[in-house]
Amino acid sequence: MSTPLISVENLCVEIKTNRGLLQAIRGVSFDIDSGDSIGIVGESGSGKSITLKAVLGLLPNNAHVSSGKIYFAGQDIAKLEKKARRALLSETAGMIFQDAIAALNPVITIGNQIAEVPRYRLGQSASQSRQTALKLIEQVGISDAESRFDLYPHQLSGGLRQRVAIAIALSASPKILFCDEPTTALDVTIQAQVLRLLLELRRNSGLGIVFVTHDLAVVNEICDEIKVMYAGRFVESGTVDSTFNNPTHPYTYSLLKAAPDPDASVHRLFSISGEAPNLSEPVVGCPFAPRCFAGDTHCLTSEPELLKIAHSESACFKSKDHDKWAASDSKSGVK
Repeated sequence: MSTPLISVENLCVEIKTNRGLLQAIRGVSFDIDSGDSIGIVGESGSGKSITLKAVLGLLPNNAHVSSGKIYFAGQDIAKLEKKARRALLSETAGMIFQDAIAALNPVITIGNQIAEVPRYRLGQSASQSRQTALKLIEQVGISDAESRFDLYPHQLSGGLRQRVAIAIALSASPKILFCDEPTTALDVTIQAQVLRLLLELRRNSGLGIVFVTHDLAVVNEICDEIKVMYAGRFVESGTVDSTFNNPTHPYTYSLLKAAPDPDASVHRLFSISGEAPNLSEPVVGCPFAPRCFAGDTHCLTSEPELLKIAHSESACFKSKDHDKWAASDSKSGVK
């Protein structure tokens, strides 16, 4: 079996807060390779973005990896010197942030921002890096590349700025692209254009994609595999088709119930009652238990492991009975 490009083993991340240490990530493991398309979903605060930042070494100053391993191309990045680690990260992975206008430098033209990595990281000359940037501008679907090279971010629409952010992420020719909710601030038409672009890049170049989002419809469109995150860990993992059609964890089931049905003429919006746990305090039992419709007293005292159940992996004591509780909509507790 070949070594995956990125392998994360039992990753744990702690964040210093005024209330003490917050256990933001609690034992996350996954592999990513070229051509993979993975979606990470969950409510705000579940740990999705922090996971990406930890993998790429972009954690804020008040956060740190407390345990676990992160391998890039089989190398433990914690054991590499800073320069070698940066080189390996830039060769393997790129990242698109949620808010393009905040991620771009407002006083540097978009062309020069795209050309920065080819020139200073890859050692290209000024003319070579300009040509590389122009090709990337065209590749991400921005027309009239020559004239737009000298524009500033504020002179572009939101959709074009997001395409610039994609071009910057691709400027070092990474094998895997991490996307942190890159379509959240876009209207439906521009969102569709950006997703179509990412699908084309994956199909044409074998680019791997890790897509963090709240939008289950986006995951259904762009991803083959889904990882559902709650309280700093994955609670369900499987193919998009099998997970959407037959979820084995009550949280996944509840998320799908809360998604609006575009085909319904009249649709009642559902919400999951209660709130996510405070991870600055020790987790006792299953963190979803207080909000769960399928649990019992055992769930309040023991936290289930992520184990293979049917077509997926699920961290739930009741996963083997998922057909029973999923069929009982009237007793689901989702309201």
